[in-house]
Amino acid sequence: MEPMEAEGAEFADWLSAGNAAGMEYLKRNPQARSSPAALFAGARSALVVSASYYTDLPSNPGAQWGRVARYAVGQDYHTVLSAKLSELKCMIEGEIGRPLLSKAFSDNVALFEQAYARRAGLGFVGRNTLVISGKTAGSYQYIAELFTDLELEPDEPIVGSCGGCFRCAESCPTGAISRSGVLNAGACVAYLTIENKGGIPLEHRAAIGERVFGCDICQEVCPYNKQPPEARWKEFHSHSGVGHYLDLVNLLAIGSQDEFKHKFAHSPLLRPRRRGLIRNALVVLGNLRPDSGLAELTQFALNEPDIMLREHAAWAVAQYGDECSGKVLDSLYQREEDPGVKSKIADYKEQMGTPIKSRL
Repeated sequence: MEPMEAEGAEFADWLSAGNAAGMEYLKRNPQARSSPAALFAGARSALVVSASYYTDLPSNPGAQWGRVARYAVGQDYHTVLSAKLSELKCMIEGEIGRPLLSKAFSDNVALFEQAYARRAGLGFVGRNTLVISGKTAGSYQYIAELFTDLELEPDEPIVGSCGGCFRCAESCPTGAISRSGVLNAGACVAYLTIENKGGIPLEHRAAIGERVFGCDICQEVCPYNKQPPEARWKEFHSHSGVGHYLDLVNLLAIGSQDEFKHKFAHSPLLRPRRRGLIRNALVVLGNLRPDSGLAELTQFALNEPDIMLREHAAWAVAQYGDECSGKVLDSLYQREEDPGVKSKIADYKEQMGTPIKSRL
C-alpha cells in the first residue's frame, strides 16, 4: 500500500480553505489520513467494504416530531461494522490457514475514507462529496476498511461522473455544496446538528427545517439514489434503533447527560451529547411550531441552566409570532440574568414588532 500523495494534497487543500469548520480533529496530523503505514505499519493491502444503510422513510407521525438522517436510525454503525470486519478476518484466516495480521477501521480514526473507497473501486466521488457506488447502489453506504499483511492485486477504480447534474448543490438548504463539488462543512446541516459544539447560527436555523439530526437532502435528490438497495443487516433498520423520527417535546425533558446516554445507548445519536441534540430540537420546534410546543418551550427556558440552550428556546418561542409568544418573551426577558441572552430576547421581541423598552 503506497501513500496516497495526490489524495493527501487534495485533503490538505480542503483544510487550508477553512472547510473543516470546527472539526479540529481533522486538522491534527492530516498526513496520517492518507498514509496507510502511519496507521498500521504492517499494511500491504486494504480491503475496503461498504454496506447499505438505506431504509424507506415512513410518514411523519406528527407536528412535534423531528427527522433523523437515515444512517442513524438503527444501531451505532461503528460497533456493527467492527464486528462484521472481525467476522471477515476470521473467514480470511480460514482460507489462508494462518493468523492474519490486520487492523480494522470503521470511521473511528483519522482516515480519508472517501479516497480509499475511490481507489479501491467502490465508487466515484459525486458532486455532493459522497462516494456513489454506481447506478444501482447509490450513496447510502457505510464504508469500512480492513488493513492486512496480504499482498493483493488492487481493484480498478470505477469511472463515473455527475455530468451536468447540480441537483445536490441547488437543493442544499444552506448552500453548503458548491457547483464545483466542494463542501463547506460549516454550513452543512449534518455538521451543524451533529459535529457543531456551539449554537446554530441564526442565518441557518430556518434551513434546518424538521431535521433534528443530520440531513439527507443531497442524497434524496441524487439520480443515482432512485432505487437504492435496502439495508441487508437488521441492525441498521429502524426497529433496532431510534427510528426515523424523534419526539421533540420528549427530548426537552431529558434532564442530564447520564439520562441522555441511557436513552440513546448504542445509537449514533450519542455524538452531539444532550446539549447538542436538545439545541437541535429547540430549532426544529421553532420551525414546525406545533400547538403543544409553546408551553413546553416556555417551561424549558425557565428551568434550563445552559445559556446557549435558553437562547435557542427564546428564538423558538419567537417563531410563533403571536400575542401569546410575545408575552412569553416578556416573561423570559424579566427572568433572564445573562446579559447576552437578555439582549437576544429583546432582539427577537423587536422583530415581532413589539419591542421591549428597557435593556441591560
